[in-house]
Amino acid sequence: MSENWVQDCGIDFNDKQQVFEWFKIAFSPWSTQRQELFSSNEIWCIPRPQYHFPLHQTWPTLPNLTLLSDASHRMPPYAGEGVNQAMQDAFELAENLTNDGFPDIQTAIAHYEKKIQERVSLVISDTLKNTEILHSENRIIKLLRMFK
Repeated sequence: MSENWVQDCGIDFNDKQQVFEWFKIAFSPWSTQRQELFSSNEIWCIPRPQYHFPLHQTWPTLPNLTLLSDASHRMPPYAGEGVNQAMQDAFELAENLTNDGFPDIQTAIAHYEKKIQERVSLVISDTLKNTEILHSENRIIKLLRMFK
């Protein structure tokens, strides 16, 4: 869907019946068992757009502030790497801030930021490849090939 689909589609996502009517049309090829899930009163559809930061994102280092986790590398969940990267960020930042090898905090932060920007660029690239596979024709066959 387009970036502004949720705002432009005309569906009132607070109206469960309207959402279900759209779902029945958009996903008509799905089995009736799967469609039953969305007719239940216990399940609700909340649209969640998927965004990502540019692959080679950089920013100027500040003297006493930095970013980590999704704040520094937002990506779709299709590689399962978000929390892994967040934990690695925290570890590397702590290592740099407690390392006597840096002359000041800003230099320690700059070193940390350069490393995460390089590391996460590769992860976002993999995530975007997986996103393309998961939303393509013959996705099951492509996924099976990927796992072999």
